[in-house]
Amino acid sequence: MFETIALASIVVVAGFLQGLTGFGFALVALPLLGLFIDIKTSIPLIIMLALCISVALSVQLRSSINFKSIYTLMAATIPGIPLGVYALKNIPAEYLAITLGIIMVSFTSYQLLAKPAPRHLGIFPTALAGFLSGIIGGSIGAGGPPVIIYSTIQPWSKNQAKATLTFYFAISGALISMTHAYSGLITQEVMHLFLISLPSLAIGIFLGTLAYTRISDHGYKKLAFVLVFILGCAMIYKNI
Repeated sequence: MFETIALASIVVVAGFLQGLTGFGFALVALPLLGLFIDIKTSIPLIIMLALCISVALSVQLRSSINFKSIYTLMAATIPGIPLGVYALKNIPAEYLAITLGIIMVSFTSYQLLAKPAPRHLGIFPTALAGFLSGIIGGSIGAGGPPVIIYSTIQPWSKNQAKATLTFYFAISGALISMTHAYSGLITQEVMHLFLISLPSLAIGIFLGTLAYTRISDHGYKKLAFVLVFILGCAMIYKNI
């Protein structure tokens, strides 16, 4: 009973965060679920739940998706994945995570303190963000930050940023879940936990999207920077 209540509570909070920003489900869910669920069970579960949110938000915000950026991001992400796997085999994962964390903290600190003006990014920065996401995703499984940073630099509205992020994560999440299914990681236990989590997930999404309607474009970007900063600090702390 305790585990069921804890699972429901974690999913509501994590669902709220991703419903609000378009990312961050794993930031909340992974460390907390790891306290009472084996990581080989929690990771496929988290990916599936986050995928549900990304699909739902993508449908809701479909008119704001920047498909041109999506095509470039995904085309660059795919070749980056095997390089990430190669890096994982040859470089300690802790070093990769700490390096990424330092970059995230440094970048977001600059954005929050210096407050530079947003700017349109061309095809090369877009491809670079996708490529880095592929490398990081293939190595330590946390490929989101480069794409999140990319979207927050652009002079997009909160709808455009959130829609593009969620659609990108929907595609990448679907690819990862298919890989998990093919590898036998989506077990009966994972499916059981997934099904009993859906009502809590729906509540979290509803509350998150409700809160999202109450924040401005500027407030959304500031919140995104703060969350990436926290994620960077957490990655450094966890791997030191």
